[in-house]
Amino acid sequence: MPATNESELAAFDADLVRRAVQKTVSGPLYAFCEYDTESFRPLYLSDETVSMYDSRDAMLEHFETIHTNVHMDFMQIKLFRNTLFPDAERVEYITTAMDVMKIVRVYVGETGLFVSVDPDEPVVPIVDAIKDAIEWPPNQNS
Repeated sequence: MPATNESELAAFDADLVRRAVQKTVSGPLYAFCEYDTESFRPLYLSDETVSMYDSRDAMLEHFETIHTNVHMDFMQIKLFRNTLFPDAERVEYITTAMDVMKIVRVYVGETGLFVSVDPDEPVVPIVDAIKDAIEWPPNQNS
């Protein structure tokens, strides 16, 4: 059975967003997490994801390592908007594609959503599902 937690970080209904993403992806949803600059909270972990780790502690330690790096996303948003592409109104998401999975990090205000899916999964439908599920902030990265 997949591991689930209720949302605690997001100012919006992240559980509703997770369900929308699950309905959208054609392949497996490996992980769905919420995070900000201080915290990282898994909301959904597939059986396959959980089975990758020898123990719950090993899994949480790996997630802490991930958060140590993804919190830098919020600094990258400022870099992209203020320095590299000052004409851009916002940074909505960043995608990392690997041979084993694709990670989509979507930014909604001060909250990031970490979505891990199959490497062949298209990204835009995932982002569109998130936008459709919540009231998208007009100038979220201002």
